Amino acid sequence: MLRIALLYGGTSTERDVSIKSGEAIWAALERIGHHVLPLDLGHDPVNILETEKVDFAFIALHGGEGENGTVQRRLEELHIPYSGSGPIASRLAMDKELSKAEFLTHRVPTAPYEVAEEFEAEYRLRRMARRMGWPICVKPIDQGSSIGVSMVGCLNEVHNALTDAFKHGRRVMFEKGIIGRELTVGVIGNRALPVCEVVSPTGFFDFKAKYDKGAGTKYVVNPDLPGPTAKMAQHYARRAHHALRCHAYSRVDMMLDSEGELWVLEVNTLPGMTETSLLPKAAAQEGVGFDELVQELVDVSMEQRRRPISNRITRVLAA
Repeated sequence: MLRIALLYGGTSTERDVSIKSGEAIWAALERIGHHVLPLDLGHDPVNILETEKVDFAFIALHGGEGENGTVQRRLEELHIPYSGSGPIASRLAMDKELSKAEFLTHRVPTAPYEVAEEFEAEYRLRRMARRMGWPICVKPIDQGSSIGVSMVGCLNEVHNALTDAFKHGRRVMFEKGIIGRELTVGVIGNRALPVCEVVSPTGFFDFKAKYDKGAGTKYVVNPDLPGPTAKMAQHYARRAHHALRCHAYSRVDMMLDSEGELWVLEVNTLPGMTETSLLPKAAAQEGVGFDELVQELVDVSMEQRRRPISNRITRVLAA
């Protein structure tokens, strides 16, 4: 059994979500038999690990320095193996503009977009609407959990959407709004998990729909999809995962439009890990329980850190 530092909490806008993931992982690690050193990075600096002897760090952080590569870089400096992706992949996935560039380079279908600063944002959003029509999705460049994200359907909604988005950063992204079904696919190693569909009563999977128990959001594992859509969703999930140089595991969100086309939205390098989160739900469909999944994430993270990333992604990206 291992001595594992559990990094959770933190100071980002997703702190509450991280605490829920951390508590679930903590309980699972102890049930498995590992010794857990819990560190709430909202109070305990990661530098405490300079003096604490641990075999592994399980990162249950969401957003901010826990997901943008900062914590990952520090753990590498301390030579501590850790869960999930490395600093480069974390940075690429957290910055939506960088993600888009990699998706386009590696033939991952993604919706047309623009990026703007506040002084030019309204003009560029209106121009994009004239060119592509409504709706347009407005989102901060580097937030997760749909924080600050709005689906804008007309000019009257532009001001409030921009005001909300710019609360969370200097730049925002405008993305052609894809109307259809929201799908998500977990990836562990080189294996794509069963497809999940997110069904929100409002038709938009925002922060409230994700985390408000009264929102009425439903999650359907292995939904009824036309033709080869499920296999294509898994294929694009693996391509997106490897295009961003991800390690070990991730969750890839995408849309299926009315014409049957798939559009990748983003890659989550540290997906939610409560027992009712999407990644555990998909794993359960394969007969993998929560504790078994947590142990698998430890194992695959340690294994993949022993191999150069170039050996892992070349075959997938050539497909």
